[in-house]
Amino acid sequence: MRIAILGGTRFIGRAVLERLAGEGHELLVVHRGEHEPAGLVDVEHAHVDRNDGTALAAALKPFDPEALVDISGMNAVAADAALEAVGSSVKLVAISSCDVYRAYDGLHSERTTDAVPLTEESPLRTRRFVDGPKYENLEMEERYLPRGATVLRLGAVYGEHDYQQRFEFVLRRVRAGRSRIPIGSGQFLFSRVYVGDVAAAVSLALSGDHRGEAINVVEPATAPYRLLAEQILAAADASDVELVKVRDDLLPADLSLTGALSQDLLLDSSKARAVLGWSPVDPVETLRTSVRWYLENPPADASGDFSADDAVLA
Repeated sequence: MRIAILGGTRFIGRAVLERLAGEGHELLVVHRGEHEPAGLVDVEHAHVDRNDGTALAAALKPFDPEALVDISGMNAVAADAALEAVGSSVKLVAISSCDVYRAYDGLHSERTTDAVPLTEESPLRTRRFVDGPKYENLEMEERYLPRGATVLRLGAVYGEHDYQQRFEFVLRRVRAGRSRIPIGSGQFLFSRVYVGDVAAAVSLALSGDHRGEAINVVEPATAPYRLLAEQILAAADASDVELVKVRDDLLPADLSLTGALSQDLLLDSSKARAVLGWSPVDPVETLRTSVRWYLENPPADASGDFSADDAVLA
């Protein structure tokens, strides 16, 4: 299949690119050319602003895609440009997030709004993001779903090439040789998914007929944050590090998710299993593999300041 990927050089896009290339598809990666890291799969690239519908259409026309996977369509402008650039026969898959649910707004406004787990029928946010049009998955979904796209709603994605460094709240302390880490109540539930399993879901969405469907893609079991911290420590061979329970109001800022939060973001992925035939490969092994990658690839701006830890542990 000829597949155009909008944003295929970083994290999720890179995993999708590797998966689809391995399956033998003919691929075109469309991006601005700002991120072309070493080791990318050797496929055709088009350097263009994906938000410029005219330029995007011109880049896609010679390739004549049968399918389009939108990794970077984060708002109405981006979605409209992509949809204007392809014909109605092109199969569409778009990456979204659990931030479309009302529960996400509840979490960020310190309210409990919804029972969990969240299904695809759970209420969506009515309040839009206030920092302008740069990032709003609700807008993207409103464009793609009526066009028959399969929209994949992800939880917290972790794994190789994760520029958000999801496990850094523990691992920066492990790298520094800290023997004690402050932690809050640790009961927050935030569904996660390994980046390679996201790529598998994209592949399944492309191979089936799930037009106009939104589908949660997360691991079926979710460890609360204290247990997650313990699992990360075990995977890092640092089980001797002590997690010290402290008052939530004393937690260092980067440990805030280990405190008591108003609303869980626990998603139900049964539809992904029933409709796509998707399931994660092995969450225990993918967490272990990911922790090794994180340890070998620390962020360039990793902080070595643990004064907030020392103050609360004193």
